[in-house]
Amino acid sequence: EFSSFHPPHTFRSIVFSQALRYRRIVNDDVILDERLQELAGFFKRSSYPAGMVNEVISDVRSRPRTLGYRNQEQSAAVFTPWIITYGAGYDETKDKIDEINNLVSNSRTWNRTSPAKVPTFRVVTRRAPNLKDTLFKRKKLALGSESKTTDPCTAPDVKKRGRPCMTCKLVSGTSSVTNNSITVKTQGGNCKTRNIVYAASCKLCSKNSVYVGKSVCSLSQRVNGHRSKYYNLLESFRNNDHFSPHGPGDCDDENVLGAHLFTVHNKRSFPDFNENFTFDILCTTSPESLRKSEQFFIDKLKSLYPLG
Repeated sequence: EFSSFHPPHTFRSIVFSQALRYRRIVNDDVILDERLQELAGFFKRSSYPAGMVNEVISDVRSRPRTLGYRNQEQSAAVFTPWIITYGAGYDETKDKIDEINNLVSNSRTWNRTSPAKVPTFRVVTRRAPNLKDTLFKRKKLALGSESKTTDPCTAPDVKKRGRPCMTCKLVSGTSSVTNNSITVKTQGGNCKTRNIVYAASCKLCSKNSVYVGKSVCSLSQRVNGHRSKYYNLLESFRNNDHFSPHGPGDCDDENVLGAHLFTVHNKRSFPDFNENFTFDILCTTSPESLRKSEQFFIDKLKSLYPLG
C-alpha cells in the first residue's frame, strides 16, 4: 500500500522494477503495452499516484529490451578510508583530510611520483544501524548462533509407513550440551539432518560423558551405525569369535560408543544402547568444514579421551 511509511523513492523503485521485468520478458510490443497497462491498474488500485505510475512506466517503455553493461574504469581508485560517524565535526574532518593529502603528495617520498600512484585518504561515514539490521541479523543467520533443540523427525502422534525411526527416542530435545562443566549451545535439527557435528551423551557417566563426532549422513544413519557396531560387539563376545574388547581410546569412530558401554559400564544386552545414550546436533556445516568444526567442539567440550 502507498500509505505505508517508506521513503518516496521506494515506491518508484517498486513500480520501476516490476515494469522493467515485463520489458525484459515480453518481446511483443503490443502484448507489452497491454501488460504494462494492466500492471499500472494494479498499482493505482493500491493507492499509488497515477501520475507517478504513468511516468515510470513510460520511462520503462522507452528503454531497450536488452540493457548493455556499463563500461567501468580499468583501474579503480585506491584510497585509505578514514571512517567516522556523520555528525558534529564532519566538515572539519574533511578539511583536515585535504590538508593531509596535500602533505603526503608534497612529501619527499611522493613529490616525484605520478599523482595517480600517490596514496590518498578519504572520509567514509559509518552509517547507524537501520531497520534491516535490527530485524534481519545476518551474522546470526549465517553462523547459526541461535540455540535450537534437536527434535525427532516424526512427531509422537504421527504414524508413518515402514519401520519407525529408532533415533527419534534418543534425541535429547534440549538446546545445550554440557561436559566437564562446560556448556555449549546446539544449533539443532532432527534425525534426518545431514552434514552434522553431533554429541552423544552417556547417561551412566557422572562426568566426562560426551563424545563428539561428525557425519555427512543423517543423524539417524550415524546412530544406526553406532548401534550396529555395539550389536556386533555383543555377538562376538557371546560367540567368542576372536573377541578382543578395546578400550574407548583404541577404537574407530563407530565402535567407540559400544566399546564404552561394554568396557566402562559392563553392559551386555542389546537394549542398553538405546537406554543409555542421547544425541544432539551441535552444528551443521559443509562437508569440507566438518573436520574443522568437529575439532572445534572437541576442544571446546574437552571431550577427547580420556577426558570424554
